[in-house]
Amino acid sequence: MIKAILFDLDGLLIDSEGSWHQSRIQIFKEAGKIWDLEDHKAVVGTSTNHWANYMAKRLGGNMSVAQLQTLTIGKMEAIYRRSIPFLPGAVQVVQFASAHYPTGLASGSPHQLIDLVTSEPRLKDCFQVIVSADEVAAGKPAPDVYLEAARRMGIEPQACVCFEDSANGIRAGKAAGMKVIAVPDARYGSPADEVLAMADVVLNSLTEFSADTLQLLG
Repeated sequence: MIKAILFDLDGLLIDSEGSWHQSRIQIFKEAGKIWDLEDHKAVVGTSTNHWANYMAKRLGGNMSVAQLQTLTIGKMEAIYRRSIPFLPGAVQVVQFASAHYPTGLASGSPHQLIDLVTSEPRLKDCFQVIVSADEVAAGKPAPDVYLEAARRMGIEPQACVCFEDSANGIRAGKAAGMKVIAVPDARYGSPADEVLAMADVVLNSLTEFSADTLQLLG
């Protein structure tokens, strides 16, 4: 029986993966390097420390981890301050969840970006628990962020369902023992078939979600 619903953020609720990708492409281009889709897929859903270290290694020491964190997050913050790019159905699904279940957010984004999104009037007070991967030992695909969210909610992970779009996120949810509803975005490389097969339900868009979707989880 489902007792709580948890959401990822980037690529699931907000159309931000392209912005993260383009921001990193620009940073690498200015350094005379190439950032490609495989690099993007490698860091989706991971903690700030993880992706910044990954970028620093790929750049070969041209910039420090701290500089890359500040520069990349600054570019994303500027985008969010102009307009939060919600994906179709995102606000409605979160509002449904919070009206019927304890609802949480478990994201790889840093809190300064998460806070900009969750303070948007339509989502304000929808999340009882918000956890950034920067608060736990390891980001996705490790289960830490989901386990911490469930702990704070006082609900067993096995009684939670999480919504995810990425391979790292799907693996994290399943490793935490949760049911997973996958909503992949083919624009940035859908998870491999064997990873999608781990999900309990796969939707093409959040607009396909209804109360009946939860019935499929048993």
